[in-house]
Amino acid sequence: MTTGHDEGANRPETGRPRWIVGADGIGVRSWSGEPVEMPTGRLHAVDSAGFLVGRAVCMAPVVLLDPADWRWPDDTGDEWPRCWICHALTR
Repeated sequence: MTTGHDEGANRPETGRPRWIVGADGIGVRSWSGEPVEMPTGRLHAVDSAGFLVGRAVCMAPVVLLDPADWRWPDDTGDEWPRCWICHALTR
């Protein structure tokens, strides 16, 4: 049995690490006329150690995002830019 956050559980079958996604902050935005909490600022990669202390791989403090909704680095774009330091460290 694994806890889901140890080194072995953090690697999908491809052998590449899977990262938790964090953001600089959370803000309220209107989504289909409803107020919804959404990430603000840059998106960051968070590893298992950062998950415990709330820090990205670049050491920035982050708010963790739901892994069911956010994937690193797939969910970045103009609205949620990727941290370039995290990007370099996760390649």
